[in-house]
Amino acid sequence: MINSVKQNNSDFNSKKTNISHRNLGIEILRAFLCFRIVLLHYYSSNDKYILSLKKSRFQVASFFFISFYFLFPIISQRNSKKLKLRLERILIPYVIHPIINWIINNIMFLLIKFNRYNRFLTLLDLKTQLIVGRGIYGIAVLWFQFNLIFFTIFFFIIAFIIQEYYLSFFQIIAIISYKYQYLGINNNFFKQYTENIWMSVGNLLETFPIAICAFSLASINFHKTLSKNQKKSLLISFLFIYLISNYDIFTIIIGFSSPGIKCIFYSVVLFSFFFVLPCEILNKNLLIIIKQITKYTQGIYCLHFLFQYYMRLKFEKTGSFFGCVILYFISYLTSFIGFKIFFKTKLKYLFA
Repeated sequence: MINSVKQNNSDFNSKKTNISHRNLGIEILRAFLCFRIVLLHYYSSNDKYILSLKKSRFQVASFFFISFYFLFPIISQRNSKKLKLRLERILIPYVIHPIINWIINNIMFLLIKFNRYNRFLTLLDLKTQLIVGRGIYGIAVLWFQFNLIFFTIFFFIIAFIIQEYYLSFFQIIAIISYKYQYLGINNNFFKQYTENIWMSVGNLLETFPIAICAFSLASINFHKTLSKNQKKSLLISFLFIYLISNYDIFTIIIGFSSPGIKCIFYSVVLFSFFFVLPCEILNKNLLIIIKQITKYTQGIYCLHFLFQYYMRLKFEKTGSFFGCVILYFISYLTSFIGFKIFFKTKLKYLFA
C-alpha cells in the first residue's frame, strides 16, 4: 500500500514537468476562476469582495493565459492533428450553445409570451452571435470562445508561414497592441461602433498580449522552472497574489474585460501558484473527488449564463453568495449528466 502511494506521488511529480491540461493544480484554478465568473454575473452586491471582484476581473484573463500556455506545443510543433481536436473542443460549444439558447428562449416566448430577452429571437440574432462572438440577444460570454478560435487559427497560420520567427513577430504585435490599450486608444476608438463590434474587436486586441505572454513563457519551459523550484515558486507567487489583491500597485486602465498589465501579471502568478500546488499530499480518494469537481468548467461557463437570469427572476433579484453556489451546482449537475449522455459523441465537448 505504501509503495502504491509512493508510486502515485512519483507519477504525479513526474507529470509536473510536462505541459498538460490535466495538471490538477491548474484544474483547481480553472474551477476557482469559473466560480468567480458565476459570482460576477449573478451576485449584485455592495459587498467588499464582490466590488473588488468586479473591479479586478482577472478571471477571464487567467483562463486565456492557461489556454494559450497549453496551446504552445501544438503551434510550435505544427501539429495539425491536435489543432483539429482543439478546434473541435471549442467550436462545438461555440456553435451549439447559442442554438440551444435560441430554441429555449423562443419556445418560452411562444408558450408564455416571455423569455430572457422579452422578445422572439430571429435568425439574424443567432447569425450575429456566431459571426462576432457575442450578441445583445445571445450568450455574451461566448466572446471568450470566439477569441480562442480566432487566435488558434491565426497563430497556426502565422507559425506555418514565418516558422522560426513567428514568436518574435507575435511579441512585437503584442507590445504595439498593449501600448494602444495603455493609451486608451482601443477603448475610445471602438466605442463609436455598436456594442457587438466594439466589445468583440476590443476584446481581441486586449487579450492578444495575454496570449503572447503565455506563449513566450511556455517557449522557455516556464513550468519546468516552477517545478524545479516548487517551494520558492509557491511562496513567491503567493506573496505576489497577496500584494496585487490588497494594494493598488498598478495603474487602473479603462478597457473591456481584461485591461492592463495587472491582468497579465495576475494571470502569471496565479498560474505559478496553482501549477506547483502540492496536490500529491492529498488523500487518493480526495484527489478523485477534486478531479470530478473540476472536470466540467466548460459546461458551467456556458450553462450558468443560460440559467442565471431565470433563477434570479424566480428566486432572488440581486442574487446572493448562496445563490451562486446553487447556480454553480445546477450548471455542474447539468454538465455532468450531459457529459454522461453524450460521452461517446463529440457533443461531450459541450460540457467538459
